Amino acid sequence: MNPSSSTALDLPPQFFDFVKILRDLFDGETAPLTFAFVAILISVWAAVISRRSMRASERSAFAAELQAGHAARQAESAEQQAVAARDEANSASTEAGIASHSTEISALETARARIDAAMPRVAVVMHSQVDHAGLAENSYRIPLPTESLPNLKKVRLEHWPQWAWDAFFVSHGFLYNFGNEPVRVIADGLQFYAGKHPFTGDEVPNLPRTLDGSHFLMAGDYALFQVIARKQVDDWVEILKKQDGVAESCESFVWFYPANFDKPECGAKIRTDGMPLSRIRRDNVYAIFQSESYFSVHVEYIRKYPDSTEIISAELRNDRDELFRIATRKAIHESLANNSGLPMREESSDDVDDLR
Repeated sequence: MNPSSSTALDLPPQFFDFVKILRDLFDGETAPLTFAFVAILISVWAAVISRRSMRASERSAFAAELQAGHAARQAESAEQQAVAARDEANSASTEAGIASHSTEISALETARARIDAAMPRVAVVMHSQVDHAGLAENSYRIPLPTESLPNLKKVRLEHWPQWAWDAFFVSHGFLYNFGNEPVRVIADGLQFYAGKHPFTGDEVPNLPRTLDGSHFLMAGDYALFQVIARKQVDDWVEILKKQDGVAESCESFVWFYPANFDKPECGAKIRTDGMPLSRIRRDNVYAIFQSESYFSVHVEYIRKYPDSTEIISAELRNDRDELFRIATRKAIHESLANNSGLPMREESSDDVDDLR
């Protein structure tokens, strides 16, 4: 036997002791106990491993819960930041709207002040009215000025030929230019004439008339005028059919401009309220003219200011197309807003004594 192989088989005595222990453990009598013990050791070891795994799982679950709480807090913080950002945006939008509104108001006030500074200074004074209503085949032929009308009391009217006659009211007034510049006057429904001032008695000449139909009122001057609030008899009757006993308005206008400009424009509306006719429920009575009908006269001054910065911008650019579009849009809006019919009313019986 060579030395190398004897060295390889030279084992430590502890090995042989271990082998002996294994033979003792797994002999026929002790093998079941040994296997049972090994099984118990494996179970204990598995329990230990399982408990460690459970603790690891608990620690993982706890860590996950902590992470979830942190994520929830981050989400809540993000939501609060979003709400704060939205509030800031709303606040900024509101402030921008207020600033824009303030800027528009400032621009409109500036435009109003500029217009007021250049506005013609003319007063419209209604000083008298003829006591009785008038009835004429053609009211355009009555005298100018008309100081009085006959008191016809009540006149029974026939449809033919009196449906085309004029029933009217007459009132008188004057213009006074209290500014320092001449004013161009355009009248719609007014008749100017020469006469005596109703308060001072001074002679007032008629207004000079230009080729385009306008008049000139010099600074410090007066102008006398007459207003005839007229409608054809048939028009009055149609109004009575809808609203018997209610006064109807007839409107006349006078417009004022600087002598050499078309802007700014101002004026006055002269409104006459009255009803010179009445009706009864008889087929053979067309209408009744009442000479002593009451009527009233009102003056409403008109100043045309821009109501938006769009108009100001278009006027500064002299953009007539844009001004036309704005005016059309406004007219359509007003027409839709005012498109409501008057309720129909039943006709009432009138006293027809003293009919002529």
